[in-house]
Amino acid sequence: MRKFTLLCLSSLLSLCAYAMNTREAVKRADVLRTDCPQSPTVYLYQGNGQFGTSYGPLGLHLNPSRKHNSWGKTHYLNLNHRSRGKFNHDYLLPMLEIYWGKDFADVSDYTQHQDYYDGTITTSFATDDNKFTVQTWFDPVDKSIAAISIDAKKGGEEVILAPMKQLNVHYGQNLTQDVAIKGKEIVISCLEKQSSIFLDTNAAIAEEDGQITITLRKGNNYILLSYGKPADISAKKSLARTKDHWHRQWESHGIISVPDKHAQQTWIRSMAMFLSSYDDLKNGLAPPMGFTGNWWPFYYPQDVSYVHPVFLSTGYIDIAKSWIERWAEDVEALRDYTKRFYGVDGILAPWVYPYGSFEGYHNPGPPNRFFYEIHNSGYFARMASETAAYVDDPEWTRKNVLPILEGCAEFYSNIARKGEDGLWHLFVTPSTGQDEHGGSDREDYLCALYSAQYCLQQAVEHGLDKDGRYAAILKDGPAFESLKSPQGFYYSCAGQGEKDFGMQKHPVQLNELAFVPVNASPSDAARKAYALRYDITQNARQPYFYGWTLGEFLLAGSRMGDTEGWKYDWAQMEPAEYVDPEWIQIYETSRNTTTPFYNITNGLVAQSLLNNLVCDWYGELELAKCNPWDGPVEVRDIVSKLGVSVDGTINGTSYDVNLTAWKDTALKVDGNEITLKKGDKIRLRH
Repeated sequence: MRKFTLLCLSSLLSLCAYAMNTREAVKRADVLRTDCPQSPTVYLYQGNGQFGTSYGPLGLHLNPSRKHNSWGKTHYLNLNHRSRGKFNHDYLLPMLEIYWGKDFADVSDYTQHQDYYDGTITTSFATDDNKFTVQTWFDPVDKSIAAISIDAKKGGEEVILAPMKQLNVHYGQNLTQDVAIKGKEIVISCLEKQSSIFLDTNAAIAEEDGQITITLRKGNNYILLSYGKPADISAKKSLARTKDHWHRQWESHGIISVPDKHAQQTWIRSMAMFLSSYDDLKNGLAPPMGFTGNWWPFYYPQDVSYVHPVFLSTGYIDIAKSWIERWAEDVEALRDYTKRFYGVDGILAPWVYPYGSFEGYHNPGPPNRFFYEIHNSGYFARMASETAAYVDDPEWTRKNVLPILEGCAEFYSNIARKGEDGLWHLFVTPSTGQDEHGGSDREDYLCALYSAQYCLQQAVEHGLDKDGRYAAILKDGPAFESLKSPQGFYYSCAGQGEKDFGMQKHPVQLNELAFVPVNASPSDAARKAYALRYDITQNARQPYFYGWTLGEFLLAGSRMGDTEGWKYDWAQMEPAEYVDPEWIQIYETSRNTTTPFYNITNGLVAQSLLNNLVCDWYGELELAKCNPWDGPVEVRDIVSKLGVSVDGTINGTSYDVNLTAWKDTALKVDGNEITLKKGDKIRLRH
């Protein structure tokens, strides 16, 4: 137990004088380029939760003649333009590209600036006889609008707006989109989906060969693309409210400021990615790489569960809450889906969630074996349970959370059988584990045991254990001990055992540290696995990391309070080529430059950066638990599920912070018990 000084006076004079310069903290992460990239480099990402893209070095999409697959794609995606295709699976479909009609041979006087505080990208460059300034943004109020402003020194340059007609979506699926241009309305049809995009511009336009040529005039040109309806606002007003919206978001929600340049860039850029990719409209969620169009055109409940806690901790409760409400509407459909594939009652959260209805979804079967990962419901349940803690409304919980928790616990109970060893074992077919290298249809996937334990614990805690079966399973214990290795960590599943050691894609042994809080402190097996994390996971010592592995290492280190271990893991980001040289984004896997902007690993890393400073994973508030940075750190409006928000400064293991109770609460802070009424403010110094 760490001792601290507690000042609890009604006067604000008892609180530490503290006011973060939010604008400065955000702008430390701005991307500023002063040389036009001569070789392909990471593109810059923008969106508003429904509509988004990545833009290239000259401010627009890449000219098709200059496309280079090494750094992903550049085209527009909108959550509404989606369709059900091969395997009765739902796909997000590309819509349009906008690019310069001319391939500029020489570019000078170049700058490109992504301003995260304003929510804009501004690109300026000169050619032999002209000069351009391109500014782009996505309207966060009217989310149907993508906007571009181009200032031209001279008129006459052409920009091409091209609907995408030939698509290779996923799983070898080649599709043709039919395009009809009716003046300034572009109608795109694919499979059963038809979408309209309306163009508003003050430049001259002409249609030819199913695309629109926009001829710029001297001075300012605006281009508004609006999905589903014509834009009803000017570009100038849209830009003003976009900046105002981003300013208010940064100023009124949780934020941290740390002295390490790359850590601060990663925090702000991650938050900008999340806010560009997700919102509270209940219209489905963007794929793991947002609206970049890279890799997967669908979304995973497991993966977004890595981002969800960041929204809760930074006060974006409406976003986190809306996801649970949307899934709660599907409870009966989820039960039917589970029954169809597994023949048991309950809810197994699907690996890939449909954008549309569950009716006919994956009938007769999904694309591959990874759709049968039976650990998924643990993360589904954790998102629901943690959101309930933040919403703090029994009626909302009864309506939206309890049906999810009940279904998830029921599923695991129904596939659990008590063995001769007295432990409860899990087996169902078809099935796979979270470690995708670990084989199919195995018994006792470790990830599933963790998820089952968490779901059963939550069901008991919320009064859903109607006949005592869940409590009995928990008392006897899920079959963890049957997986224990001679070294003291757990194998990833039964049947694979020792041959998995060193060959795992993902370190599922760390799940209790990173994904589901099933224990009051790290178990001995988890401590051993954490110490062996580089030996468990394939190629980690190269260093090379598959998927979100390094993100889980970092988050586990934060929860362990292992400052030196965390520093070591963080130091692997660059040599493992987990980030680009500018630290703009994280790849899905080391060196896989075709998969940039992987929101999912960013979610784990953002959680880790935050939990180094403010952590409530083990049911008490721990401050400066794993602070790896030299010098003062600032935190503002960091919200804990324990009922308080945290503001103040941290330096090493010392802190001077204010706690503000957002509900009546009794909590432990670094082992010391505190009771507060809603609205109480106290100061803690250590």
